[in-house]
Amino acid sequence: MQNSKKLLIDADAFIALNDGNDPSHKQALVLSKVISFEEYQLMTSDPALGEAITVISQNTNLKQAVSFAEGILVTNIEIIEPDSSLRRQALDIFKKQNSKNSRFTDCVNMAIMREKGLDTIFSFDEHYKKNGFKRFGIDE
Repeated sequence: MQNSKKLLIDADAFIALNDGNDPSHKQALVLSKVISFEEYQLMTSDPALGEAITVISQNTNLKQAVSFAEGILVTNIEIIEPDSSLRRQALDIFKKQNSKNSRFTDCVNMAIMREKGLDTIFSFDEHYKKNGFKRFGIDE
């Protein structure tokens, strides 16, 4: 899969996939099938994964969150741990946001995307679009 397409997954996409009551659940399921069919090389950030595990636990239950986490750890999804340079880039992005509700985790994701030359993310969050990125299956 060396020449494969790469796609970063945000916490909200993981949450939508794992919570049947999430407003984006059905759309997330459809998009995940497209992603699987098109054979993307998938990645996520360590902060996004932690956020997803926490929110899945809060929205559903601890058992489902643990099951999700265990499942991710045995997939080929690359988990990117931000170093000090990426955190600095994320903070620079964070400082430019217009909302006090901006998530630093999402800014880490944007820094990773810039570093890896990615323009598309599997997410439902509008602020990615506002920062010049496309949301997979939504802005394309």
